[in-house]
Amino acid sequence: MLVVEVLSNFSYFERIGNMASRYNYSLTIRNDYLGLTKEIKGMTRSEVELKANDQLRKWDEREKRGRLKEAINDLKEEAEFQTEEAQSLINEYKNILNATLKVNDKLNWNSLKDKTTFNKTAPTLEVFNDLLRVPKESKFLEMLIKSKKASRIEKEEAAKGQYLEALDLYNSEKAEYERLQQEKNSTVDLLKQEFEQGHGEAIEKYIHIVLERSSYPDGYEKDYDVMFEPISGTIIINYNLPSKESTPRVTEYKYVASRKDINVVEMKVKEFDAFYENVLYQICLRTIHEVFESVYIEQVKTVVFNGWVEGVDSKTGNDFKSCILSCQASKEEFMSYNLSRVEPKECYRNLKGLVAGPLAQLAPVRPILDINRDDKRFVESKEVINGIDASTNLATIDWADFEHLVRELFSKIFSKDGAEVKVTQASRDGGVDAIAFDPDPIRGGKFIIQAKRYNMVVPVSAVRDLYGTMVSEGASKGILVTTSYYGKDSREFAKDKPITLIDGSNLVYMFNEYGHQVSIELKK
Repeated sequence: MLVVEVLSNFSYFERIGNMASRYNYSLTIRNDYLGLTKEIKGMTRSEVELKANDQLRKWDEREKRGRLKEAINDLKEEAEFQTEEAQSLINEYKNILNATLKVNDKLNWNSLKDKTTFNKTAPTLEVFNDLLRVPKESKFLEMLIKSKKASRIEKEEAAKGQYLEALDLYNSEKAEYERLQQEKNSTVDLLKQEFEQGHGEAIEKYIHIVLERSSYPDGYEKDYDVMFEPISGTIIINYNLPSKESTPRVTEYKYVASRKDINVVEMKVKEFDAFYENVLYQICLRTIHEVFESVYIEQVKTVVFNGWVEGVDSKTGNDFKSCILSCQASKEEFMSYNLSRVEPKECYRNLKGLVAGPLAQLAPVRPILDINRDDKRFVESKEVINGIDASTNLATIDWADFEHLVRELFSKIFSKDGAEVKVTQASRDGGVDAIAFDPDPIRGGKFIIQAKRYNMVVPVSAVRDLYGTMVSEGASKGILVTTSYYGKDSREFAKDKPITLIDGSNLVYMFNEYGHQVSIELKK
């Protein structure tokens, strides 16, 4: 039986408190029959949900096989059954590449939308009449016994009151359910729009969803990071490959009649090393194929795949993580290959992929391109917010303090969604004062925040500059914050763009909302 621990009506996810952690959400799932419990972690709710559903499906298959095995009493039959399972798993690994060739990897946007209906039944007056045992009207009895009518009316009123209260609650819950559903579906529409417009963050989210939906053999844990480099149109993928220890190597369960026992037969070392190497090359080619087949916009021209392994160095006993293969492929060349007929290792060589000897030796290579999300413009955050009070005039405080203050405010706003806000250097390179990173693959992205401590109307040029910065940074949204106000030209320019303008009065209100009393008195 498959069990998911439900934490609330609308969310069965638990937030992970440490902002420094890569993962922001977790979900505990279990299978009572198998006696297995697993905590699924991810950067977003959507990622956790996809991983959990995939794991539950695999556990369901294992449960079915386990129940079938229970019906076997003969050791010889059990050996044959386990051998069949082992060979089936090895065949799945041998066909990792071919398995994806039968699938259309292009994302079906409608499949991301929530089309479920509210699953609670609307209350009825009859139910509450029965619950309170409201008697049927009997004119004859009520004429004979006056109290009968009064009692009936009292119970009818009580039932009606409880019914109306339950109906209000039902309508409220249904409205909230439909609101959240609409909100989620709207974010899917927005992601589709931004993806098709070539926004960098949207492209990364799209590929992340595609790779998460890719189904691998039971026991294989997918773990990867994706980054889009817009200038060259390159997708960089850092992919954690399976370790040698986690890769299946059992080929047979052999029944020994003389001992009435079962021997486990594994691949010889050379045979396993060749098998392991073939699996890794297939994962590389499969991932590149899934990206190119799924991405239908012209902005993505190249994929760089870096395959990483983790383990323990047998010589030192220390943990290690090494890139053992790195490959670059152009879409035009790669899509001309007939992958159903290639030899994975030869195909990888033809792509000029880097290796440092047999992959089973786990010898490291330097990645062709690596993911680097560190921005040298970022500086250490300064705490200002706890030093302000109702006497603080935001229009006259130090401009650097104002920028850090805005960063602290938006950190509070974004923190509930697992986002992180960073401040850039005082030189304001690129016109950026702060950047928020929201990891959600659908509604999130990179937000550019600019803070303008002005005592006059904000010129429309400041809004245009923000939009230009958003485009160059590949951001999904821009937020311009000021102590003053915006003119008609600024609001006209921003109205059809993903830009939010926050003026002085709204800024004061936002600080008040988060428990900080401030004021703004503009200089004349």
